[in-house]
Amino acid sequence: MAGNGREREREHLRLRDRAALAHAHGGGGETGAVPPDRGPGAGRGVGARLLGAAVLGWMLSFGAGRLAAQEIPSPYRYVEPRQSALVTGGYLFTDRGELDLGPESAPLVGVRYSIRLSGPFTAEAGVAYLPSSRTVFDTVGVDQPLREVGEADFGLALVDVALRFDLTGPRTYHGFQPFVMAGGGLAIEASGDDPVESEIAEPARFDFGTRFAGEVGAGVEWFATRHLALRADVRDVFWKLKTPPAFLRQSSEPVDIADDEWVQNFALSLGLAYHF
Repeated sequence: MAGNGREREREHLRLRDRAALAHAHGGGGETGAVPPDRGPGAGRGVGARLLGAAVLGWMLSFGAGRLAAQEIPSPYRYVEPRQSALVTGGYLFTDRGELDLGPESAPLVGVRYSIRLSGPFTAEAGVAYLPSSRTVFDTVGVDQPLREVGEADFGLALVDVALRFDLTGPRTYHGFQPFVMAGGGLAIEASGDDPVESEIAEPARFDFGTRFAGEVGAGVEWFATRHLALRADVRDVFWKLKTPPAFLRQSSEPVDIADDEWVQNFALSLGLAYHF
């Protein structure tokens, strides 16, 4: 009997140790325990984390879309090319002077080249031609009005250099680049003596010759593409007309006839520019 009691006691201790070991490792064994990572709440925790990540991603993408939608495009565009070539045509409204000796108003054609110096400053150089005509006068006698002899062809070449200031700097505003400019050059008579003047004495002949010509003006360029632009400008071009010596001796009384006079001429032009 004593032996059986000791055997039951040892069996009882083994069962107790096995149950304790199973509980320490989370095992089910005979106790029926459920492992912590296999519990019913584990699946719900993973699902909640996935749902939170999805909601966060949607919020970030929605916020980025709102920010992109709120961006306002700038009306300014930088003009990258620094040089341009221009073909232009227009009309020159001339002032013929007090004695009507100068050339008449006529069409004007020309070419220009420009290069940006720094910031809003651009240097320009141009050549233009004015196919015009002028009235030829001759003296008749003392205290007599000048006699109109006829019309003579008159060609005038204009060569100038100018400094241009772009009001928007080296950029456009909605495609437009307004500017002001000032410069100077030469106005050169490009036609020889006309047959109408062959019978007029030398002191009575009007000689335009080569004159200094200054200019001030303003205009605007509209960029249709990155390289092509339309340009319109208006300029005040001024030069000096010299009175023939015989005209100064036309009257026996002192008269207010100047040896020369400055005249202002207004040029309107439109051209196509290629920027490179």
